[in-house]
Amino acid sequence: MGRKNSPSAKKELVTLITNYEEAKAENRQLYLDADQLADIADWYASERKFKEAQEAITYGLKIHPGNTDLLIEQAYLYLDTQKLQKAKKVADSITEEFDSEVKLLKAELLLNGGKLEEAQWLLSTIADADELETIIDVVFLYLDMGYPEAAKEWLDKGKSRYAEDEEYMALTADYLASTHQVEPAITYYNKLIDKSPFNPSYWMGLVKCYFVQEQIDKAIEAYKAHCFFYLNNSDEAIENYQKAIEFKSIPPELGYMFMGISYGNKEEWQKADDYYDKVIARFEENGDKQSILLIDTYTSKAFALSHLARYEEAHELCEKAKEINPNEGLIYLTEGKLYLAEELEDEAAISFEKAIETNPNIEMWYMIASAYSESDYLIEAKEYFEKAYQMNPKYEDVTEKLSVLCLMHGEIDNFFKYNKE
Repeated sequence: MGRKNSPSAKKELVTLITNYEEAKAENRQLYLDADQLADIADWYASERKFKEAQEAITYGLKIHPGNTDLLIEQAYLYLDTQKLQKAKKVADSITEEFDSEVKLLKAELLLNGGKLEEAQWLLSTIADADELETIIDVVFLYLDMGYPEAAKEWLDKGKSRYAEDEEYMALTADYLASTHQVEPAITYYNKLIDKSPFNPSYWMGLVKCYFVQEQIDKAIEAYKAHCFFYLNNSDEAIENYQKAIEFKSIPPELGYMFMGISYGNKEEWQKADDYYDKVIARFEENGDKQSILLIDTYTSKAFALSHLARYEEAHELCEKAKEINPNEGLIYLTEGKLYLAEELEDEAAISFEKAIETNPNIEMWYMIASAYSESDYLIEAKEYFEKAYQMNPKYEDVTEKLSVLCLMHGEIDNFFKYNKE
């Protein structure tokens, strides 16, 4: 069991690994913090690149001798390669014995030796035992080591506090699937897909459950539909979402929403709008007017209506979405796009500022830049792409976008700068 990286750090980690490998290829010294090198080693280990993981740890310990993060990673690497005595020796050498990561490591070593009670006592002494991150780590530890009953105790520990938290729901779904409680696992995966319909791990969890039940048709149609969607093959996606709905492998409202988006990708805006209406009708029939999925539906429908020049209706949908969650940046992004379509630049700017205020991440800066670019507001597009570049020069195709914009504005030096990158 390796150290866990948070999802928000994954894109930064890709950049970090790229820089590290470039320096290594050029035989060039590169200073990195201990936790950065530990993350690099952890990634290599997760990819079964044990030699590269060891190189990163050895390099890190030369710069940061005795560092706890690196020693933890070294112990896990020995565990991964079945060198249990070496792992134990490294764990015993760590001086920060009260660190929660150290306790998790030592608990895994105890469980490897079949010492469940000692491991349970050690984990009970973790200072932040009630925090969701700790609960997730411990549940997966017990599951990985074959102690589902102990995992259940920790899962229950977080229920009263985190029951509606998406990460806790995902943990519950994974626990249920791991312990062969397939039907309740399917229920949880469907709830998670309602919350985050674009999260591929939830779809994969659902598909695996159908395979376990030997409902192969359900699994194949749900999986094929989503694969075609991400491959931008709208016709195949629409056909397979329809089949998935018929096989009852996904909720109809979810299938209709993705079919609407697929028609939107084909720029068949009226058909897209018709399917969004089907989603809304389903929720109204069920009396659930506060579903998070409705936010995606309202904003997608609003975007479709803007292409049908039905701006007033589109703005009304944005207001409906705000009633569900006024702090969702996607709503203000959509609103800004509507104003651009109406050539109301000042109103668009206000909406985009609100979108950044509610979701100040690089993805939002990039999406606003793209919205300006698609509507030929190139000065504003360049400004937002530059901000995204400052946050992460390796993000998406931001340097390509900037090189083109600089060339169009006659900024030759900046064109060469971004083009080189």
